[in-house]
Amino acid sequence: MKIAMAQLSVKAGRADLNLARMKEMVDEAKLQSADLIVFPEMSVPGYILQDRWLHTSFRNEMATANELIRSWSDGIGIIWGNVVTEQFGVAKTNRDGRPIRTNAALFACDQKYVQRDVQFLDGVYVKHCMPDYRFFDDSRYFMSGLEIARFNKWTVSGLVSPFHFKRDGKTYKIGLEICEDLWSKDYAVDPTSLYIKQGVDFIVNISASPWTLRKELSREKRMAEHVANHGEKMVPLVYVNACGMQNTGKNVLVFDGDSTCYGKDGKPMVSCNDAFEEELCIFELGDTRPVVNTPSKLLEALIHGIREFDAQTLPFHPKWIIGLSGGVDSSINAALLSLAIGSKRIVGYNMASRYNADATISIARTLAEALDIDYHEGSIEDLVESTSRTVDGFGYENKVAGLVHENVQARIRGHLLSTFSAIEGGVVCNNGNKVELAIGYATLYGDAIGALSPLGDLTKVQLFELAREINRRFDKEIVPESLLPQLSETTIEWEVPPSAELKDKQLDPMKWFYHDWLVQYLIEYPTRSAIDVLDLYLTGKWKDMDVARWIRYYGLDDPDAFIADLEWFMNLWTKAVFKRIQFPPILTVSRGAFGNDYRESQISTFRSPLYEMKRAQILAKKAT
Repeated sequence: MKIAMAQLSVKAGRADLNLARMKEMVDEAKLQSADLIVFPEMSVPGYILQDRWLHTSFRNEMATANELIRSWSDGIGIIWGNVVTEQFGVAKTNRDGRPIRTNAALFACDQKYVQRDVQFLDGVYVKHCMPDYRFFDDSRYFMSGLEIARFNKWTVSGLVSPFHFKRDGKTYKIGLEICEDLWSKDYAVDPTSLYIKQGVDFIVNISASPWTLRKELSREKRMAEHVANHGEKMVPLVYVNACGMQNTGKNVLVFDGDSTCYGKDGKPMVSCNDAFEEELCIFELGDTRPVVNTPSKLLEALIHGIREFDAQTLPFHPKWIIGLSGGVDSSINAALLSLAIGSKRIVGYNMASRYNADATISIARTLAEALDIDYHEGSIEDLVESTSRTVDGFGYENKVAGLVHENVQARIRGHLLSTFSAIEGGVVCNNGNKVELAIGYATLYGDAIGALSPLGDLTKVQLFELAREINRRFDKEIVPESLLPQLSETTIEWEVPPSAELKDKQLDPMKWFYHDWLVQYLIEYPTRSAIDVLDLYLTGKWKDMDVARWIRYYGLDDPDAFIADLEWFMNLWTKAVFKRIQFPPILTVSRGAFGNDYRESQISTFRSPLYEMKRAQILAKKAT
């Protein structure tokens, strides 16, 4: 059988664009004599649509689209993803009382829906395993196949039955499933196993799986688990994933594609690119081709995310306004923007106060020249002084001092960037990183503004390596080595240490490498809290972890220092929730990102009685 994996860049909410591209791919597959073409999950409407799923008119449009695609299937089998709204047995409404909505895979050939053992569901498979974690809310919007089966008192496997696909006098039994159905380890039903037990020839999994760091390893691990469970009974699996960008409003998600035909041994046999780009890959089932993995995948994800966010959400092609402080974060963002959209739509601004060093101003200017972006620099001192005088007139004489004075500078910069944006018809790029976001080391309406936060899911330590990767990409020093740490076994040395430059001799208060680890430890696995950090310390398990080097480097192997630092960090984390709620959308690349991924309410304290007990145990150990 000749199969076409149609790795589509799905545009959420733009069925018109998706259908047009799908038709082109179907026509090309026909020209190359493909028997079957497979599109991703929700390839027609997009997957991440939030409450757009509730719009009756939108769902009606999707039903019309399904009939259109069916009409294309003369001489070829087409598998695609869309919402299906209809009565399933005696089930008439979703749990919200509205008409049933299902996340479905549809299968048509020769302008008819392909038959299967469940006769009244010819051509339709309903997703069974519904992800309700991270940014996924499938159960909010869709009824699962498992629910439908239970509602109708059918067997659990009632809706997991093969499709009978006839080509050239032969009938193939194909198991059709959707994304999470492959990751069924923690669910009440395992569609993959049910299909294998029914003797299918192969399985097709259509997916809309956002990429995060090391996601490809997770896919390979899951395939290996299925092989271990089924041994020689395992069948080939054709996995077709979306590429491109979709967003939740708070998290910008990138999809790497990496569509793959896996053999019976679970190993990749044929793959599309994993570089976030579209591809129509046509192959004979059983073919083996070299699999090429994308190097520098994090860098590619960031470039692609910015480019697609710009194209899809800002089709009026605005200028991107960016504050260039001469620090590593803004330098990286300027480079990423240049790689993503070119230099002509980027305008950089260095807005110095009396605290900004000549060295960082020079770095900003040199960076702009190297990237060939429009650049302006000037002083904010007059505005700072004017603000102070104005505040004096309200009866707060000499109160613009200390932290207030620092925040005034940051807000003035935010005000200026917004003004420049209005003048240029642009949008502001946010320069904050994940550690700053975690502890609120950003001023609301100052450096917390922007249309997009490209770096908000990356720790400072990740940015150091990313800076070097960017320099390799440009084949010259774009981000100066003077901004990056030089490590030895016992020291961290900086030529230009990280600083907000809002007062004399200011250095950022973070303990780099340790606090970077702490943020990831707490957010990448949402079951963890400060109590788990105390447990690591109390049991001594930290001594066998990579982070032990930094705990010792900062003197946190002393219990008093460890507790003081943890409470400083967690107090700031707790107080900063309101800033994170108002932060721009974050380009998401980790296992846990702030926004709709790691969801927070504004809770006043982290110090529970259990925390206090473990805290006391740690301090008591030192006393003895």
